[in-house]
Amino acid sequence: MAAAEENSSLFLIFILTMIALPLVPYTIMRLCHAATAKAKTIHCRCSGCHRSGKYRKSIYKKISNFSTWSNLTILLLWIVVIFLVYYIKLISREVQVFEPYSILGLEPGASESDIKKSYRRLSIQYHPDKNPDPEAHTYFVESISKAYQALTDPTSRDNYEKYGHPDGRQGFQMGIALPKFLLNMDGASGGIMLLGIVGLCILCPLMIAVIYLSRSSKYTGNYVMHQTLSTYYYFMKPSLAPSKVMDVFIKAAEYMEMPVRRSDDEPLQKLFVAVRSELNLDLKNIRTEQAKFWKQHPSLVKTELLIQAHLTREAFALTPALAKDYKHMLELAPRLLEELVKIALLPRSPHGFGWLRPAIGVVELSQSIIQNLGKVQPSKTNQEKQRHQ
Repeated sequence: MAAAEENSSLFLIFILTMIALPLVPYTIMRLCHAATAKAKTIHCRCSGCHRSGKYRKSIYKKISNFSTWSNLTILLLWIVVIFLVYYIKLISREVQVFEPYSILGLEPGASESDIKKSYRRLSIQYHPDKNPDPEAHTYFVESISKAYQALTDPTSRDNYEKYGHPDGRQGFQMGIALPKFLLNMDGASGGIMLLGIVGLCILCPLMIAVIYLSRSSKYTGNYVMHQTLSTYYYFMKPSLAPSKVMDVFIKAAEYMEMPVRRSDDEPLQKLFVAVRSELNLDLKNIRTEQAKFWKQHPSLVKTELLIQAHLTREAFALTPALAKDYKHMLELAPRLLEELVKIALLPRSPHGFGWLRPAIGVVELSQSIIQNLGKVQPSKTNQEKQRHQ
């Protein structure tokens, strides 16, 4: 077994490899994605927008866009990689082949008199009595003296001629990629090594596989949760009015997982007032209807208000937290609406026909959501123009 220092170096190389294997391709993928996203960005080239600096990002904005958890994690891992490379290079010692003829400046097979002459010449140059340099002292003791002894001693010279080393045949040495403290523990190192092998080679892959299978089993091929499809199938009825399709659409499990924050209460109250006329509430019993609306699950309330804010072009007034939920809601909407249409058109009659009435309601809701996608930003832009005027 190799020396403990070599084992520690091998262990650091093993850690460096495990970090670099996923880090390098993931970094390349992120850089390619960033370059593609930047290439797709289209800015207005008119003179008014150029003078206003509308698309000019401040330094703070650029830093905030970069300082995401993912980017900071990648940066930290690259710092660790650079430190490991430097440290490994610092502690690793290159194995040099011991060649006494080369050290003494002689050709192989030189005579004993030539060996002594060369030794005396080098002693004048490197001997501690002649040269006070500590490096010269080290070189004289560890190289010149050993080379002279190896070539003047008959046994050492014979071993060198036969096996290439003054001490004779050298056994093959192997290192193990484990830290030094594991190899210095009496009796306990075997158990720790066994636990490390079991954890690294068995438990970690098994845990990753379980997480992957548990997540993949929740979703269909269209990346919609199975629970969502079950809910849609249960609530989709032949008599479902188009105005009630919204109530089914917002019951998606993806929307139910949206975070519910106390800080959203006041903004949602204001949003409710702004979109109350679009919520199909019975005006005769408005107080009862309002109380019934707010008694729903908080995620249902938030989702419906965000959708109505989108349809009525009130999304520009959302708080940053609600704006993030609003964006997430719009990203999920196309897949959920597609599955909702499929469920409405499932063959349920002897002739293989689905239900037309709820299908029309889903199509109308899809049109409303898609058509308002291009209207949210212009509305916000108009308000900014009015503010500047």
